[in-house]
Amino acid sequence: MKKRVQIMVFLFVWQWITSCAVATPFQRSAKLDQVEMTPETIVILALTEVEITGTSSDKSSFWERVTSVRKSLDEMPGYLGGAIRKEILGPRAWTLTVWTSEEALEQFVASREHERAMREGAPAVKTSKFYRGKYAWKEMPIGWDVVEKLIDEEGRKE
Repeated sequence: MKKRVQIMVFLFVWQWITSCAVATPFQRSAKLDQVEMTPETIVILALTEVEITGTSSDKSSFWERVTSVRKSLDEMPGYLGGAIRKEILGPRAWTLTVWTSEEALEQFVASREHERAMREGAPAVKTSKFYRGKYAWKEMPIGWDVVEKLIDEEGRKE
């Protein structure tokens, strides 16, 4: 009986630990002062959730590409800010980026750096979900609980 309780406690703790996540704070673009913004300005919120699997090499390549894309964001026209979150021991990760327009977001998606990340990081991605929406700038950033809800309820899978 004692062994069974220990196993149940271990499984509970393991489940809790694997769902814990760490996140970067929302970082506003270094070029934000060059954009005319009011609290009421409508912005585009882009969310991504990925489930990462594969070899250690695949995962390492994925995170290298994520780092490279993050470093390039401030150079992208229309980028206002963003954050990233990852489960500590689990397979899921999320991105949150905010853009001045759909066109700015599309330009980023088509950029060389993002295309490279998609190509080289793809072997590590088991599933992916995406969400886009329009919000007032004053609503940014949203909480990670809202991110998960939006992706679960309104996101599209690819």
